[in-house]
Amino acid sequence: MEKLNSLIKKKRMRESLYVCVLLSMVLLLTWTYFSNPFDKKNYNFNNFEAVSEALAIGPFVAERSGISPLDEGYGLGYYHENTGDTTSYWTDTLSLYRGETAYLSNEDFLDGYGLRGDLLAFSANLYTDTYYIPGNYFLFSDGSKAVITKVERKDNICYTTVNAGMKLDREKNGSLSEIKLFDASGKELPKGIFSEYPSQIGLQGRAFRILARVFPYESAVTWFHLLTAAAMALVAVVILFLLNRKFGIGMAVVWGAVFLLSPWIVQFARNLYWVEFTWFLPMSFGLLCSVYADNKKIVGISCIGVFLSVFLKSACGYEYITTVMMGTILFLMADAGTALLTDKKEFPEIFKRILLVGIAALLGFLAAVCIHAYIRADGDIWRGLCSIYEKNVLERTWGGNPEDFPESERASLEASALTVLKLYFHFDTSLIMGISGKLFGGLCILSVLALFCGIWKDKIRGKKDKSTLYMFFLLFSAFLTSVSWFVLGKAHSYIHTHMNFVMWYFGFIQLLIYIPLRMLWIKLKGYILRKKRKR
Repeated sequence: MEKLNSLIKKKRMRESLYVCVLLSMVLLLTWTYFSNPFDKKNYNFNNFEAVSEALAIGPFVAERSGISPLDEGYGLGYYHENTGDTTSYWTDTLSLYRGETAYLSNEDFLDGYGLRGDLLAFSANLYTDTYYIPGNYFLFSDGSKAVITKVERKDNICYTTVNAGMKLDREKNGSLSEIKLFDASGKELPKGIFSEYPSQIGLQGRAFRILARVFPYESAVTWFHLLTAAAMALVAVVILFLLNRKFGIGMAVVWGAVFLLSPWIVQFARNLYWVEFTWFLPMSFGLLCSVYADNKKIVGISCIGVFLSVFLKSACGYEYITTVMMGTILFLMADAGTALLTDKKEFPEIFKRILLVGIAALLGFLAAVCIHAYIRADGDIWRGLCSIYEKNVLERTWGGNPEDFPESERASLEASALTVLKLYFHFDTSLIMGISGKLFGGLCILSVLALFCGIWKDKIRGKKDKSTLYMFFLLFSAFLTSVSWFVLGKAHSYIHTHMNFVMWYFGFIQLLIYIPLRMLWIKLKGYILRKKRKR
């Protein structure tokens, strides 16, 4: 009895230790994704994809300013008003949230007031484009008026010439942030303007808008960064847990190192527009199905999870959707390839699971598209689908007539898939911290050669070890998963080389690191065994 109690106690201690390790990993990854403590050279981290993130912040900034987005409309959008931010046409949303409304100051301007007294400088944005027109007039905090006579836009600055009957300056007329705007008839015009982003449902924007009513407004974005970082960390640890169950600690450690040290994964992790955890959540359910393939209940749960998670991802944006959806069957494809060559009796069941998971992913995607179409065309789903195809799909993928799109996008539509693919074989960043991106091509060749040599040796020796063959199919499946967006999302990938390298991290980079290390470990074990035998 004492022995049994001792065994139970040891088992509980091991389980408690395992839980502590997992929680520690969640905390470590959350900290990394939130503050980027390891890669201080990554100067892009704090402002990475700020223009995109402004879309998720816009709705609650607008609501705070009294310009409420429509509840039945899209969840994302930019909020613009009178500000001095000239960083870009869109980032004034962020400056408004942060309270950074400094106006132009140089040799000709001071706090937005031209030194000659009749010229003002504002941010060039949708608000100033819409309302700053000749005939409308400003009312300053000191009660003076200035009629707009001329507007010129250059380098994200809206230069506004006015007639006030006096020389204007900040000391006398007050800050430009305090002015009110009226039309020619004397009607006060809105303080700001909200422009919806119609390319997706924008579920993340809706969620953050609701949460912003709960969190302190001034620190809301910081809290949201922490929440999205924690969500990504949790999903990553679930994947690591499942990898450990399927492959052992080695694979889990390599994936964990990549999740921790990849400059690409870390940059995207906390972004409020990209909500990176939605990319990898479908993969976790697909991996769950592969790990517990013999448990019909878990397979069913996996399919439901795939449907819901792909719907969630699609509702938060269609970018990278081919890679995300293929990620759900990444491990199942490797299972199927290995079974086809080594145990054909298992293949039909694995193929059935691929179909179930694939259909669940497709249904999740279609459900989001139909809701999007419903919003796009005010309830007419078919008309909405046509609009999405013409205005979004053709612009980002294949089939669009270059002449129908802006000149800045034509090259992306005319480029071949091979041209686009070549762009993504030249990393200008590290693969992970400490491993140069210049090694990418070499690691590809090394991994493929190592696998072919391993398979060949197993065949010569008559070994029935499936692991090397499985790694070959897994690497091939990961390659297809990653390049699917480069090829099918060709136009998007041609333009967004500052982002889309992250597609390689859906297993391919991890395997390029793991496979050579695995082969080295096999060689080392063999050497140690031979040494022992000689003794």
